[in-house]
Amino acid sequence: MESWKCVLNPDDFKRMAGQYQSRTSFGLTLIHNNRIYLNQCLYYPWNEAERRKVNFSQMMEESLRWGEPCIILDTSDNYLWCIPICLNNRAVGGIFSASNPEHRDNDREKKVSRAARLLLDFACERNVCNASLMHLNREESRYDARRAEVIHSMKENLYLDPRAIYLREEFNLLSAIKTGNKEQAREIINRILVGIYNLGKEDLDVLKTLVLEMVVLMYRTAVDKGADPRELLGVNSSFLKDFHEIHDDIHLSQWLTRWLEAFISTSIEYPHISPPVSISLALEYIKNNLDKPLNRDEVAGICNMSPGYFSRVFRDRTGFTFIHLLNKFRVEHACSLLEETALSVYEITFQSGFNDQSYFNKVFKKYRSRTPSEYRNNAREV
Repeated sequence: MESWKCVLNPDDFKRMAGQYQSRTSFGLTLIHNNRIYLNQCLYYPWNEAERRKVNFSQMMEESLRWGEPCIILDTSDNYLWCIPICLNNRAVGGIFSASNPEHRDNDREKKVSRAARLLLDFACERNVCNASLMHLNREESRYDARRAEVIHSMKENLYLDPRAIYLREEFNLLSAIKTGNKEQAREIINRILVGIYNLGKEDLDVLKTLVLEMVVLMYRTAVDKGADPRELLGVNSSFLKDFHEIHDDIHLSQWLTRWLEAFISTSIEYPHISPPVSISLALEYIKNNLDKPLNRDEVAGICNMSPGYFSRVFRDRTGFTFIHLLNKFRVEHACSLLEETALSVYEITFQSGFNDQSYFNKVFKKYRSRTPSEYRNNAREV
């Protein structure tokens, strides 16, 4: 019996292919040792693969190596993508899909990217692909890129300690944990860790000290924002016992991986942050993004609330509507620019988050009883 049949039988594959096609309009084909076993993607000429410079085995190996769907473009300008069928930790076949030569539009690349990601999700959900192995390979393959990115960032920002690295990422990390976005939280934490590893260099004692400081910072932030300290202490106490036994950076890395997964899961599972803290988060986000096109629904999403509920809680806690307070903050920011810089009113309009100068003048006069130019002239006289 072909080894892939230990993982996926033909009937299950057909059901999976049908569901996938209904979601994406793309078909699926099962290939092993360059032989097509099951084909539910009839629009693509799989038998022409060699002529089109497509190597099925190489695609499966690349997908397994990087932990991501492998996407290529054949010589006839058609996209192909695949994920491996895994038996334990090895690939015993692959599930392939392809773009339809008859359907080419401006969004083709986006559709292919989404479809490739969905294929990986489908396969992992059905235990066709080893989700843990793919995740591990994906994290390892991204590490070098993250390291280079953070080192470059550190050269520009001249961080002196892990606290500076952490605080730079703290707001986005809190938002990711609060909204239950584990993948984003992992991305942010990995950026922090790469910076810390670079600071620690080859000195394990220094590295352990820096890592421990990050653990304390993350614990403090989670508790400050509403996490149950007893739950988090349970996570920390069990892991800290093992921390003192670490004698090399490999074991430190393994310890960190386990601790972070437990910490993220515990943080994400705590009850929703109370409305007062959520509104504080909203106010902080607004103030940090005044020059961007903010709207109520976006900020409500940051707070993990429905727009309607967010509006009610926001008004109850601040005494203002979202638009009123947003404009108030923007006018205050504009006042600072008018007093402290030589920027023109036109430039200040956009730096304060307004996209129309006449509307800016109208809002400014509503809050300050004078135009921006009059406000600046008065400030200079004083």
